[in-house]
Amino acid sequence: MKKPMKAMLVLPLICSTAFAQEVPQKALAVKNQGAPAEASLRVKSSLVPTFEIYQKKVVKGKTEVFKVKAIPELNIGSEREVEAIPLSPLRLPASREVVVKEIKKSPSINPMTMHIPPYTAVVNAPKVITNPEAFTKIPDVKIMDPVKDPSMVEPQVTLQKMDEMGPNDYKLLQALIFLEVQQNYELAMGLFAELMDDKEHRLEALYNYAMTAKGMGLNTEFRTYMIKVSQETKNKEWQERATKAMVDGIKVLELSDIALIDPLVTKYELDVSKNDEYQITRAKYYSSIGNLGLMEDALTYIDEKSPKYPESLLLSGLFNYRQNKVDDAVINIEKLLKATEGDKKSQIRNVGAITMARIQFQKSMYKEAFQSYLKVDRSSPLWLQAMTESAWTQILSEDYEGAAGNMFSLHTDFFKNAFNPESFVVRTVGYLNLCQYGDGVQVLNEMRTKYGPWKKKLEDFKTSHKKPTDYYETVKSWAKNSDLKEVDGLPRAFIVELARNPGFVSYQKQINNYEDEITKFNKISFTLIKMEKDFLAKKSEASKSLVAAKAKMKPGASPSSAVLDAEKRLLSYQIQYHIANKARTSIKNLRTQGIARIEKEKDGLREDAGKALQTGYKSMVANLTRVLDQNDVLQYELYSGAGEHIRYQMAGGDINTKERPELKVEKEKSLNWKFKGEIWEDEVGHYRSSLKNVCAQDNSVAGMNEH
Repeated sequence: MKKPMKAMLVLPLICSTAFAQEVPQKALAVKNQGAPAEASLRVKSSLVPTFEIYQKKVVKGKTEVFKVKAIPELNIGSEREVEAIPLSPLRLPASREVVVKEIKKSPSINPMTMHIPPYTAVVNAPKVITNPEAFTKIPDVKIMDPVKDPSMVEPQVTLQKMDEMGPNDYKLLQALIFLEVQQNYELAMGLFAELMDDKEHRLEALYNYAMTAKGMGLNTEFRTYMIKVSQETKNKEWQERATKAMVDGIKVLELSDIALIDPLVTKYELDVSKNDEYQITRAKYYSSIGNLGLMEDALTYIDEKSPKYPESLLLSGLFNYRQNKVDDAVINIEKLLKATEGDKKSQIRNVGAITMARIQFQKSMYKEAFQSYLKVDRSSPLWLQAMTESAWTQILSEDYEGAAGNMFSLHTDFFKNAFNPESFVVRTVGYLNLCQYGDGVQVLNEMRTKYGPWKKKLEDFKTSHKKPTDYYETVKSWAKNSDLKEVDGLPRAFIVELARNPGFVSYQKQINNYEDEITKFNKISFTLIKMEKDFLAKKSEASKSLVAAKAKMKPGASPSSAVLDAEKRLLSYQIQYHIANKARTSIKNLRTQGIARIEKEKDGLREDAGKALQTGYKSMVANLTRVLDQNDVLQYELYSGAGEHIRYQMAGGDINTKERPELKVEKEKSLNWKFKGEIWEDEVGHYRSSLKNVCAQDNSVAGMNEH
């Protein structure tokens, strides 16, 4: 057992001693010193010999550099050789013995020999805690004095005034139940109308009357009375509630109301960041007054998931365009077109498409502008104008066949009632640049025949109709009978185009809403009359039921459940009949006032709509006059070009065969035409003329360079 322990301890000592006493020795010896390279070679610092491929030589006194084509055999010498030297044996020191002392052992104990002494402790007697003598040492406790009877004092009762619910409080409670629980707006409106004359309840009645009007679709009543609450009261609580109600109902208010509401929103720190309808209305209002900073602030709250996002993109595009940030405007409209890809009939999308096309047209991006014009849907009022403008992009891109073809489709019977004189100019310019002079003259004759007689009629109407309302009444007369070919001397096509004026359409929508509101106001009275009849019939039935229930009772018996139920129903119908009767009377005055106010506002809207029509009328007449004046110029160009062209052909001139770019839709939708039948609606805008370019090769014919 000792020997293994000795070997284990000696080995480390031997190794450590060997490493400590090792003497360094050389392991390599030079066997051959080698030979140096020839003197003509240059030796690098790494001892590698090199040969210069590019060398110099003197030719006729001048030094020239030449490349060595054949490299000679080179003596690069030899490297030094080394060899290993055998090492002497390792001299290790002698091992030393380590003497380990013997470990002392303790003797083992045999458990069988252990002796445990028995437990012999004596248990003492139990300890005595007390004894009889201890009880004699307990001290006596004195008896407490008896409690006297309390002295009674008469209470001093002071009567305080208690606010009890009066008749108008109950009436207000009834009205709120009708409004908020039953949504019986007619009865609620009648009760609120009665409470408006009560000074104590007037403010709350005005607020709730406005909310009732909103529930019935009487938007102008809601606007009028809610603005009255917010502007007239000094009570901050009701003013704040009115402001919240107007923010939530901003959709039925007018754009100009933002001027009243926005300061109140700021005053009461209302959170409108999630109300997209309010923010888009703010943006429109501030855009209309030129406050672009607040307009931009409103648009930042509308995110991509909002239904108002496309509209906000259009406003952002217009904002950036007005700031001369055209590239940013283009990005906004591109996002708009992408966001509305699924709704091609959207008016916002169509406005965005024609706006994008016009921006691209201004930047001379005619190919891109042409494709943008095609994104305007046929159902949009902007489509006819978009088609005409797209034809101009084809003219400027020298795609004269496409321009002439598309304008031809607008001159068929399908569009016989459309007003678009500019399309004749575009078509004529297309023929002029194709040197199809005969067709160009024919188009000018068509334009003169169609629009020539209009000029005097339009001037006569303008002279005899001075007031804006005259224009409104003319359009109104046509709208009542749209089959009329002429109204007040104006052709139907002209009136149709005049009625497309965006300003007029906006005002007319408001007028139509006012007409609907008057109808709803009148309907309230009829509804209350019907309610009276129904409650009267139900009251009669409940009275009969009560008589029948009492007849079944025994004399002297207490009322049965059938009697009690009949009495409750009878009382309920009597109260509702009374409320309906009073509501009809109380609403009558408010209805008269409301209708008078609406009629007054309608008169103002008619005046504004008439002004929009009058402005549009002047613009359309000026456009027609300009087009008719160009007729003579174009006719001169056509005849002059035709004469030059004939002389050129008689002299043996060749036709221009130059390839020109084409702006058109997909190949499967593009149509060449030789018109012999009808035009299909889905083909309009996709036509190309089959007439060929027969102009001179050098474009020397008169009229070519100008167009």
